[in-house]
Amino acid sequence: MKLNLEYYISKESNIPKTEYKVIEKFVSKYKEKEYEEKMVEIDSNKLQHFSTLGQNILNWYSFKENSSVLEIGGNLGELTGILCQNSKQVITIEEDLKRAELISKRHKDKENLEIIVGDFDNIDFKGMKFDYITLIGSLPYVSKTAKISSQEFISKLDSLLKPDGKLLIAVDNRFGMKYFAGNPDSYLNKKFVTLLNYNNEPEKIETYTRQKLIDILDLNNYKAKKFYYPLPDYRIPNIIFSDLELPKYNNIGKYIPNYSENSTILIDEIDLFREVLKENENMFTFFANSFLIEASKEEFNQEYKFISYNNVRKPQYRLITKIGNEYVDKERVDENSINHYNNIISNLEILKNAGIKTLDEIEESVDWIDSEKKIESEKIKKVKIKSKYVEQEKLLSVILNKKLEENNLDEFYKILDNFFDTIKKSSDKIDEQEKTIFEEYNIELSEEYRKELNFLKHGLWDMTLKNCFYINDEFYFFDQEWKSDNMPAEYILYRSIIYTISLRRFIDINDILVKYGLEKYLDIFQKLDEKLQEEIRENKIWKYFSKNRQFDIDKTKEELINLRIRNTDKDQKIKHLENKIDELENKNILVRFKRKVSRWIRRKK
Repeated sequence: MKLNLEYYISKESNIPKTEYKVIEKFVSKYKEKEYEEKMVEIDSNKLQHFSTLGQNILNWYSFKENSSVLEIGGNLGELTGILCQNSKQVITIEEDLKRAELISKRHKDKENLEIIVGDFDNIDFKGMKFDYITLIGSLPYVSKTAKISSQEFISKLDSLLKPDGKLLIAVDNRFGMKYFAGNPDSYLNKKFVTLLNYNNEPEKIETYTRQKLIDILDLNNYKAKKFYYPLPDYRIPNIIFSDLELPKYNNIGKYIPNYSENSTILIDEIDLFREVLKENENMFTFFANSFLIEASKEEFNQEYKFISYNNVRKPQYRLITKIGNEYVDKERVDENSINHYNNIISNLEILKNAGIKTLDEIEESVDWIDSEKKIESEKIKKVKIKSKYVEQEKLLSVILNKKLEENNLDEFYKILDNFFDTIKKSSDKIDEQEKTIFEEYNIELSEEYRKELNFLKHGLWDMTLKNCFYINDEFYFFDQEWKSDNMPAEYILYRSIIYTISLRRFIDINDILVKYGLEKYLDIFQKLDEKLQEEIRENKIWKYFSKNRQFDIDKTKEELINLRIRNTDKDQKIKHLENKIDELENKNILVRFKRKVSRWIRRKK
């Protein structure tokens, strides 16, 4: 790692001194993989900067081998490490010295990193050209610093990008649904100001829409543009849609909105999205909270069309699901989830040994510890879970919803009966004297229930309606992450029913539970479900996302009144200026008249 101060001109840092000291102590004391666990020592609201969640915007991206990257705006280095990990050379531009110092301490072990401190315009890149230039959240700020438009700033990058190089840009959408819901902007921390393009504010920053970004890139001759739509936004993405895979009203709810601390929300943004998607799915691109754009002057193929993360899980359970046109890849977020990843592979073997079909396959490959030396003894075996892409219309949950929508209850229950039989066949039964999962979690289980329930030696409780395709009257399972021994098949069916929320639009869930005799077990099943969720859920993350889910109409009305006051104040100032102009003009007319009279009198004399 090299910290380059050649172009640094002393200026005041935008990080308060006390905050800098706390963060500096934190990054010096811990390794990056420890940050999330120890984050309580600084500020839980810095999740974007000190959690793997802040890397999600690029953690999925396939950088080409031996690539060079120019990162414009390093912030606190949350993405710098990912770039170094996936590229041969990374140069990070950061104008704030204190931020640059924090990045250097955070990534002191990265030999392929150089941090240049200074304003972009003052740096001599000595003819260097890059495979990638990233502007993740920094475009409006670097443009403001340079006192030029974003379009002009993008044009300055031409000389730094290779002919087939790519820009990776992430920005907020001026018309993002989160702003309509009442979330304040990230620049002034005021509600609704982006919707009005900061027109009534003395301090402004450039805003963007999808069309404006297209126009900016077109003016700079970027022929190929791929748009992605991260939710809740680009800072901590949970899911990332694209033009090739837009959300539908029944799958938009797979994320938790990320509201600013102490903000008061007018309405749930997910509910707003659902109403828009019911009307027209393409309207989503106008209201998406933020954009990630992959742009190049040469055509290229888009590798993935949808990406999802498990943000609220503990680090050891987090995975990335990447959906392409033909295949779906399941990958680890980092080394923390190695054991969990291997458990999924074991679960697939259990299903296959039971004669149950799965879409997931295990792909093995060999890689080198050192890709340049390629020493034979330093080969490493890589394992990846991969499956063929199947259209969502063949999901079992979708098919069952369709049967209910058609009022075809007989077919609905026929398929569900076969599904339950498949769950019961997935594993051998346990012996009567064996300890069950209820005893393991100290949940009281009556002898009557013990005899009635079908306890499976290996309970794969991800055998749900959402993790199964129904093709030619056969079940094909995927994403089988979870296994608990000595679990009842009835509990797995119960989970399938209650977690398929979309069923509730067509049928009373209790009717299904009664049909399969599950209603009597609800108490113990709910307790078991809570215990299992507690094991998986990262409470710090859950608390972070739950901090502002309240709706305060009075506070929002107050914001609107303040906005009106600012508008009225502006109107009054304009009126005052107009009156001044009229007054000056009248004075000017009077002066000219007096001069004319004076000249006339002199001539008469």
